[in-house]
Amino acid sequence: MDLKEAFETAIKGEIEGRELYKAAADKTDDKKARDVFKMLADEEQTHLDTLVKLATEYSEGRDVTVPDLPKPSTFEDAESPIFTREFKDKVSDKHFEMASLSIGIKLELESEKFYKEMAQASDQDKLKEFFNYLADWERGHYDYLQKQIGFLDSYYKNKYSFFRF
Repeated sequence: MDLKEAFETAIKGEIEGRELYKAAADKTDDKKARDVFKMLADEEQTHLDTLVKLATEYSEGRDVTVPDLPKPSTFEDAESPIFTREFKDKVSDKHFEMASLSIGIKLELESEKFYKEMAQASDQDKLKEFFNYLADWERGHYDYLQKQIGFLDSYYKNKYSFFRF
């Protein structure tokens, strides 16, 4: 894969992540979840904007100037980094939110893998550093969403478990 294709693939991935998180923010009725999903969508938009800028510079034959990205957001709040405690009590009926978390985990993991591959393939130190930075950022999102799934999973599965019978 050449760098042009890499930018196209990365841009597509960031759009998909942004749209997933925007939809989750719009659909959930949990305020804390809405704020966090919106923030995740905003971070994907930051990645997208940066990738479009770099892809444009690259396609025009200019030197690629990698800007500094803000530090990834961190999420610390007692038991649940995303949802309120009230949400946990109703989680068995929150199929969309649970599916969004599950899909988000897969997207973040694939993005991390892709960015690591792009870092290894890049012959420009700045781009290598940038792709590694994005990989680390995506790993942070993955870890965060994985922690959330772990927090809610037993409550969600309980309603649909065959072990009750």
